[in-house]
Amino acid sequence: MKNKYYGAAMLVALTFALSGSANAGGLEEVRMNVLVHDVNLTSNGAGGKEGGADIQGELVFSSPDFLSWAGSPRPYLNGSFNTSGETNFGGAGLAWQKNFTSSFYGEFDFGLVIHDGIVNLSADPGDPRRIRLDATRVILGSRVLFRPTFVLGLHLNEQWDAALMFEHLSHGQILASGRNEGLDNLGIRLSYKFGR
Repeated sequence: MKNKYYGAAMLVALTFALSGSANAGGLEEVRMNVLVHDVNLTSNGAGGKEGGADIQGELVFSSPDFLSWAGSPRPYLNGSFNTSGETNFGGAGLAWQKNFTSSFYGEFDFGLVIHDGIVNLSADPGDPRRIRLDATRVILGSRVLFRPTFVLGLHLNEQWDAALMFEHLSHGQILASGRNEGLDNLGIRLSYKFGR
């Protein structure tokens, strides 16, 4: 039950941030993402341990001048709520977008998230809770994870974009060591752009 409240709280916080940030002039875009949770693309392809859909909200801000040396990526905030009450997360990062044509674009995002999923299991291999969690939950190995995201999108008009997206959550043996099953999520994004 705690996980459901955690994810809902992240989305509510993003909504309040939206109402304050839109007036500040730095907010460029609001995004809603719907993804299949734990599609398990990095292992044997047999399907993930966790289920449901991830409902995500994102706020994307204009690139500050001091990031011009890095290709002017735009900072973003992200919150993700899992509909099955499993791993929720929220975080921040940078988004690099490149137009291929006037209609099609690609984007790479890179950030850090904090999640409420399973980090480690108990040391007792005979513990029934450990056995159940190992079979039904992704063991992420670190409370803080990297979140690279790959996007292929279409500019529908001046204000709206639609896209396919893939995100991977992992500690990469950098933020922690040991168990690192990671999460792969695949889905769609709808974006509304302000002031264009």
